[in-house]
Amino acid sequence: MNMRPEESQQTYLRLLQKRLDVQAVLMLPESPFKEGAYYLIVAKLPEAEGTIRRILFQDQLIMEQWISIWQLEKGTVYGLEEKLAHMLACAEILIDHDGYMKQMKQKLFRLSDSLQKKLICREYSHLVLFFHQAKEWLQQGLALDAYHAFVQALHAWARLIVYEMGEHPQAALWAQVKQLDSSVYKLYEELSMNAETLEKRIELLVLAIEFAVTSRMKESVRFLIELMEAKAGPWRLQELMNHPAVQEADIQIPALIDKMVQRSFIQEVVCPDDENREQETCFILLS
Repeated sequence: MNMRPEESQQTYLRLLQKRLDVQAVLMLPESPFKEGAYYLIVAKLPEAEGTIRRILFQDQLIMEQWISIWQLEKGTVYGLEEKLAHMLACAEILIDHDGYMKQMKQKLFRLSDSLQKKLICREYSHLVLFFHQAKEWLQQGLALDAYHAFVQALHAWARLIVYEMGEHPQAALWAQVKQLDSSVYKLYEELSMNAETLEKRIELLVLAIEFAVTSRMKESVRFLIELMEAKAGPWRLQELMNHPAVQEADIQIPALIDKMVQRSFIQEVVCPDDENREQETCFILLS
């Protein structure tokens, strides 16, 4: 005799409740299938992270996605991947040993000052990088490549705005940005839907993004400035790029360094390399 979906799901959850490797279980409001349920399972061991299973349990379709406690703890320091953040925001907690997940959701969705600075710096560096690429391809007459880079630049700008407001980007990013900064939303709308030629639509963006890059720089690179202040003396480019906080946050250091030199936030100096008898360009902060 087939069990009703509700009974099957309760049996499934009771089995998860007893497992020693399961810390919490959440249910997503929507499943990618017409029938069945979608569960997000928080594991105590990192080995389970990334496991995705589509199973039949007592004739009922179930989707499992496993994440780890380590992945969530890391997210409180470096930020969560946007898709996972959206899933956690929407999910209902069904099993929560020791109240762990309730506390973790509060931590994950409260941006600390240090994490906010880091995420803003990351998105700003991506904005600068993609904008530079877009201008280069535009000058070479590669309109489609320039268009793609401008779309990426606008997405970085959109996420930057969201983080500036102390929020996390949602899956429907542009619906979110429309409420926070309608002018940037309109730029994206113009690029995507304007009846003008592709080249004309792209050209209209250049001045707007150039102004954003210039006007936002001081606040957007504060994380990098504070990192450089922690050390007396010059920084080598590779030293900055290899810094654990920079690597974890995916900050595009070369793109930022060029702009910061142009705006006199930092200065290029020569660092002698006695071992190789070479001279390397290094960078120091200007007060």
